[in-house]
Amino acid sequence: MKLLVFTTKRELRSFASSHTDTLLPKLLTIGDFLDRVILTDKTFIAPEQRYYYLHRACEGVDLVSLGIDSSFERFLSESETIYALFKEMKLEGVEFSDLDRSDTYAHYHEHLEILEQIYHNYKELLERNNLVDIVTLQDFSINSDYFGQFSHIEIFLSGYLSKFDREIIRSIPTPITIHFSVSRFNKELAQKMFGEIEEGLYEITPERDGWHKKKLAVKLQKPHYEISSFTKRIEQANFVFAKIEEFVHSGIPPHNIVVIVPNVDFKEYLEAFDYYDNLNFSMGESFIYSPLYLLLEAWYRYSFLDEEEYGKKLDEETLAKLGQIKNWNDLKAFVIEQASAKEMQIIQEEIFLFEKIIDGLQLPLKKILGLLLERLRKCSFDDVRGGKITVMEVLESRGCRFDGVIVVDFNEGVVPRILGEDLFLDTKVRKQANLPTKAQKESLQKHYYYTLFQKAKRVAISYVEDEEQSPSRFLYELGCKKPQKDGFYKEVLYTLQPAVAFTHIHERFAKPTKLSPTSLEILLKCPLRYYLQYEKNIKSESQEYFGTLIHSAINSAIKSSPKSAKEYYEAIMEHLLSKLSKLERYRMLVEWEPRLIQFAKKDFDLLQGEILFEAKAQRVLDGFMLEARADRIIRKSGKIYIYDYKTNNTSDYLKSYLKEEVKLQAEFYSYIWQSDEVYFWDLKNVRLQKVDTKEAKAKIQEALGKIETTTKMSDDSSYCRFCPYRFGCKGEA
Repeated sequence: MKLLVFTTKRELRSFASSHTDTLLPKLLTIGDFLDRVILTDKTFIAPEQRYYYLHRACEGVDLVSLGIDSSFERFLSESETIYALFKEMKLEGVEFSDLDRSDTYAHYHEHLEILEQIYHNYKELLERNNLVDIVTLQDFSINSDYFGQFSHIEIFLSGYLSKFDREIIRSIPTPITIHFSVSRFNKELAQKMFGEIEEGLYEITPERDGWHKKKLAVKLQKPHYEISSFTKRIEQANFVFAKIEEFVHSGIPPHNIVVIVPNVDFKEYLEAFDYYDNLNFSMGESFIYSPLYLLLEAWYRYSFLDEEEYGKKLDEETLAKLGQIKNWNDLKAFVIEQASAKEMQIIQEEIFLFEKIIDGLQLPLKKILGLLLERLRKCSFDDVRGGKITVMEVLESRGCRFDGVIVVDFNEGVVPRILGEDLFLDTKVRKQANLPTKAQKESLQKHYYYTLFQKAKRVAISYVEDEEQSPSRFLYELGCKKPQKDGFYKEVLYTLQPAVAFTHIHERFAKPTKLSPTSLEILLKCPLRYYLQYEKNIKSESQEYFGTLIHSAINSAIKSSPKSAKEYYEAIMEHLLSKLSKLERYRMLVEWEPRLIQFAKKDFDLLQGEILFEAKAQRVLDGFMLEARADRIIRKSGKIYIYDYKTNNTSDYLKSYLKEEVKLQAEFYSYIWQSDEVYFWDLKNVRLQKVDTKEAKAKIQEALGKIETTTKMSDDSSYCRFCPYRFGCKGEA
């Protein structure tokens, strides 16, 4: 009997469905295959147990220096960076001493000492409880009896085998053949796996001292790419459906067409346009949007993290029931009672397995609920549309073949994109220690796209191009030509009109008497949004972000009266970092520290005269009371200087500002304070930009004359994209 091993479940299912009339051999995914190879006397740890024991391993360790928060809630999400490094080291056979030697300038010496202590603590805890993790695995044997039943094993590999995986495969006594494709993108990692190798298709077999490589005489076709660019992301949805129709008319069956979404959130656009359920979404619907999950999360955040706003999402009756929960049995009973039939199909097995995992750990309710939420976060509902055209992410497409391939969001920073971060090692140390580098991982993802394209008859790619976004440089590596103009796809198949809303609001409202720059901009862009936010007082939840924190830190630093630019910068960072978690601190330092150093040098010389912070003022114009709040005002030598900090991710904030006629923040400042000294501090590019406000009054008057007082929806779909009310009015669709 033969055993066939595939990279993904989809590849396995595709093979099985195409061989319905024959007796199938045994089929496994590469993950299941490698799991079955290893035999050990100890029990492999579950992910939830791993969080718990890893958190215990960090007790008494200086996590602050690593940029990791020690609180259990934060640790649930931030510990992945620690574990990912441990796993890579284990799979590549790298010791901490190897990393220390590779760190020539001792940049990471302190980090490595702390990480090594965590690793040893973790290993001791597992051994004490007769548990084992792949990162601590030492004593094991090969499951020869299981694999002895097969006459031959064929592995269809579409990825990377670590040093550990390769050694395991070489230890199996059954004859093995690996089917493997090499392109210019994965060639470096292929040579790391199998030695000297060229581009092409191979059959590779393990030998005593290496690998025997047989190159197959198969001519791979060079893909032809159809490229289109768009100025708005949502316009790509029209492009997708237009291309689907083209592909079908050209003779490609719908089940042989795939849509690749590098950003999974693009599925929302496709769902909105898929009026006839032609699509099926392989990623399903995340469980985190289910009522049960939202309820448990609100309770967790309100009761255990003291986040008061989440209490508003819980009624008194529900809070009373939740207050009676004291242990796991109470929680399990509540979850089963609250779950819908649809939710129970997902969580029934999860609860059973979770109960076995936490049995004997004697955890407090707070940790039990935190671990349960982490487990449920990974669940999803299957897509039930049943459409013939598949929407998936690129990793799931490995090993699959489609005649028609459509890829959206082919932008720099998106394709390729490696999820997760390595906070502890740079590329040089990784290369020295023989760990995969970020560049190698990105090249491997390029290979996945390229092999998918090679197998297709038609490939269509789209991307967004504006001031902030550009096409992926990978596009040029593929040898693509200048894209078509985007206008055609705006008019075919699907229009950008809103879908039918579940509420129909047709109201007139009184012309406002008081306006801020923000409320006027909203009113001019979307009267319906203005009506909901200001007339009906339906407030959206505000979220704290780095920009707000930076504004506050700068003003707090100025109030401390720094004596030098250095003191100014240090005061900014002190105020800023005190508000962040450990991981957020690390990210803030990486992204903003160099910018804030330059900002402090340039801005310190401006700190002369009377300084006001978050200054508010009003002034009447044409019957309207105009009001504004400036980040900073300096009165000096009889003049008023107005400064507004900007942290937007643009190459030139002022240029972007001037393109928007409804943005009148600087004009409000100028008219209200009667000053032409209005500046934007572009912190992202460390650039102080003066705004020409000589026509401020005229521009505001022109805008006031355009005010509409009916609940008309915005015509700008990109504005709808970030609107907090988009799911109610369907303006986004």
